[in-house]
Amino acid sequence: MANRKVLQLEQDHQDEQLLAAVKEIEDVLETLEENVQVHTPDLQFFENLVADQKQAMKRKLIRELAIFFVAALLIVTSVLFMLYQVPSVFFILQGIVTVFIMAYSSVSFVKQVNGT
Repeated sequence: MANRKVLQLEQDHQDEQLLAAVKEIEDVLETLEENVQVHTPDLQFFENLVADQKQAMKRKLIRELAIFFVAALLIVTSVLFMLYQVPSVFFILQGIVTVFIMAYSSVSFVKQVNGT
């Protein structure tokens, strides 16, 4: 019985300290809220921010499409050049690419089946 009373007194003392700490934190937070001014930007700021983001995304899309078209044009031109000027190299490259794709697919499939 004596141990329970001692434990209860210690628990009550810890609860009082905890409540005092919580009260102190709340007081500090209230003081902070009173002293710090919160400014909410107006709607025009957010509209400008969205418009700027849209412009940036549009510029990025145009740049990526330009790079894609240039790369595609170079690849198609080189393939057609090889096909009409050096057909043997074209067919050799086609065979190499086909073998590479088959080997890569096989290795990927084996890794997927083995779970590695």
